[in-house]
Amino acid sequence: MKKLTLALLSVLAFGSAAAAQDSVTVYGRIDLGVGISRINDGFGSKENNAQMVTGAGTSNRIGIKGEEDLGSGYKIKFVLENGFDADTGAEATEGLAFSREATLQIVSPFGTLAAGRSSILGTDGGSFNMLGNVNPFGTGIWELGNQNIVYGKMPASRFDNAFTYRSPEYRGLQLTTEYSMGEEGKENRSTSNHYLGLGVTWKGGPAETVVLFERVNEALTTEKRSPKDMWRITAGGNWKFSAATAYLSLQYFKNADALGTASYSALKDNGIGSITSAQMKKLDGLEGENIILGFSTPVMGGKVLGAVGYIHAKTDELSKKLKADGGFIALGYQYPFSKTTRLYSAIGASAAKYKSGDQSVKPRGFYGTLGLSHYF
Repeated sequence: MKKLTLALLSVLAFGSAAAAQDSVTVYGRIDLGVGISRINDGFGSKENNAQMVTGAGTSNRIGIKGEEDLGSGYKIKFVLENGFDADTGAEATEGLAFSREATLQIVSPFGTLAAGRSSILGTDGGSFNMLGNVNPFGTGIWELGNQNIVYGKMPASRFDNAFTYRSPEYRGLQLTTEYSMGEEGKENRSTSNHYLGLGVTWKGGPAETVVLFERVNEALTTEKRSPKDMWRITAGGNWKFSAATAYLSLQYFKNADALGTASYSALKDNGIGSITSAQMKKLDGLEGENIILGFSTPVMGGKVLGAVGYIHAKTDELSKKLKADGGFIALGYQYPFSKTTRLYSAIGASAAKYKSGDQSVKPRGFYGTLGLSHYF
């Protein structure tokens, strides 16, 4: 109740300040649907589910954003955005009033400088995302087509105490960089993760391209006293043809401690062959590469999406070599009833093979969903 009261007071306070701003906007998205799944984790567990799903077509959120024009090309902007689960009303991240983003931005002729809690650059959400144009599904429709299934997994998708700079666009080129000092109260300490991202985008004619380098200076923990810094480099983009848009993403990563592939959490909990669960939880040296190919095309007033993704990863860090191969295939359709309401559906599958010595497991999952997204 105390959290709800504080949230309402925040909204009212910002609303009453609207007269002092050039513009203040309350906005959001709400998404609900149904989903069916059939999952075999490769370790003896099989599940068939039919359920209500939320945030499948787009993540649920409510936010406040505003800007003040200072003149001569200078502006002050802010974004305060929280995520929630529409099926329960619960906060997406417990205890954070604005879990998705809380930034104050200075816009000038020399670029935009932002500070606060921000998404990493290597995603399709947030004010400064750089990977929203390499996969038609982005971070997925429910469990389908999500680029994070095959990407080298970052420790987090958002970081506190982040500084972000985005340059002005010059002949289609634009530079973006971000650095996080770490968690609140642990800034610049070895017990906190520090994120660094540096990327460049180019837009010209029918093409959009991106090259992005990301690195995390990983925190010391009781399990990992000398963690290796995870890093990845991603290149990709899209090309608009007359009848369709083609998408491509290529990535190489090193020193990841987890993957997003099918039932990887079950592998971590069970181990494989002579590799124990305890060893899996200390793992810090996964290296690999991945590719995503996709397309989107207009059909009957809506849009058909399709994508396939593949990853190969390995590590020599454990008592025996561990190899992982996995991927996904997804087909979806989005139909706009209006500028603010969209119907979506998708079907697809994900699968993986984890092998160590002569032992292997082959988890797989099949998914289907139908839902509605409303933007306001």
